[in-house]
Amino acid sequence: MRRTSSVLGAVTVVVLAGGTLVGCGDGGSSDGGGSASRTSSGASAATTSPGSAAATSPASTSASPSSGASATLPPKKGTGSDADEHRAEAKAAAMLPAPEAIGKALAHTPGKVLSAEIDDNAQDRLIWEFEILAKDGTLQAVDVNPAGGAILSSHQERGESDDLARGKRLLNGGATDAAAAAKAAAAKGTVVSVKLKPENGGHWSVETGPGDRDWSVPLDSVKVSSERHD
Repeated sequence: MRRTSSVLGAVTVVVLAGGTLVGCGDGGSSDGGGSASRTSSGASAATTSPGSAAATSPASTSASPSSGASATLPPKKGTGSDADEHRAEAKAAAMLPAPEAIGKALAHTPGKVLSAEIDDNAQDRLIWEFEILAKDGTLQAVDVNPAGGAILSSHQERGESDDLARGKRLLNGGATDAAAAAKAAAAKGTVVSVKLKPENGGHWSVETGPGDRDWSVPLDSVKVSSERHD
């Protein structure tokens, strides 16, 4: 019995020792787990830091109104008969009527419009094209998208000295401007072009669609008459 008790005591010591060892192991695991938990918290904090949140916020990826407007494509040019093309031009012009288009162009490039015309660009898209006698005395070309009114491009024209001289000579004082001529001729149809001409002391030649009619508006009034072609 005394030998059995000794054996049991030895086993108990071993078990207790094992428990101590296991306890030490648990303590190590606990420390390690605590370290892992801190690391995880740190990673979480790094993921949700203000800088990271700002980089992924919806506001930083939303498109601005201006880019959205310029992204709208102009209408396509007609690809059939002359009548089809005239209808396509009138349809494009009706999207942004000439007086409003002139206002957009002059807001971008202040001055006096010498010509405004719906015409196709290099991509066969119909746009408003303007020649403007700018306030600095230069001749500027401005393109406006009829589908939304965005400015598509602008640059100084070179080699157009006749147009420049004509504008400086004819558009003085209270001369009827392109917008007024366009408004007057709008009663005849959809205005697709307004051009300053030198004949008869100067006048506006206005084309309306879709019937392809030409009208004359003098520089001293808004009286509209059918234009004669010599």
